Amino acid sequence: MTLPLRKSILTAVGAVAFAASAQAANLLSNGSFEAESSASYAFAQNWKMNDPDDHGDAWGNAGRENWRAKDGSFIMAIRGLWVDMGDNGGVWQEVEGQPGRTYRLSAWFWADSMWNPQTQEMKLEFWNWDRSQMLGSSVQKIEGVGEDWKEISLTATAPEGTEWVRAVFLASGVSSAGSLQIDDASLEVVSSAPANTDSGGATESSGDYEFLNFGE
Repeated sequence: MTLPLRKSILTAVGAVAFAASAQAANLLSNGSFEAESSASYAFAQNWKMNDPDDHGDAWGNAGRENWRAKDGSFIMAIRGLWVDMGDNGGVWQEVEGQPGRTYRLSAWFWADSMWNPQTQEMKLEFWNWDRSQMLGSSVQKIEGVGEDWKEISLTATAPEGTEWVRAVFLASGVSSAGSLQIDDASLEVVSSAPANTDSGGATESSGDYEFLNFGE
């Protein structure tokens, strides 16, 4: 093999590896909840409204805690009635998206043995340009989680008109004791090729998360 040809092959291989690495980058900011919100120690930056923008928030009994983190020192916890902040809660964060791209949302979960909510799930939502209309969503129930960290993921393709992709973690009808704990949340593009944007049987959430219409 001649040197120029070998160099060209190595360059091409390097470019493919770089592209794959870039495609797998985590689109979420502060996915391990380490950075504290300027609003309060109890919230995580990028997962709280206006900190630093309007592309994330927390509600209800969700709060940042320094419990048994899988990575670093902090987690996001959706806590039981013991925290006296209602029977539901969660967090969300959104990033710019494109129709036809396939996204993978994943996170690690830990739950106390006494934790027993009516609903706990993770969602991918696809919104239009001014976030006034949710164009589609896909839901994954968070099941089989106990007192050991478990990774759960969800994959969905953005429908036509998508300009924002929102990652949501929520629980409702929570039990008196315990909590659901979340760490190392990640949102990745797994395919950027045009694809069939059919929802593929995805269902809407039955939780108490309220969709915010920022465009109004």
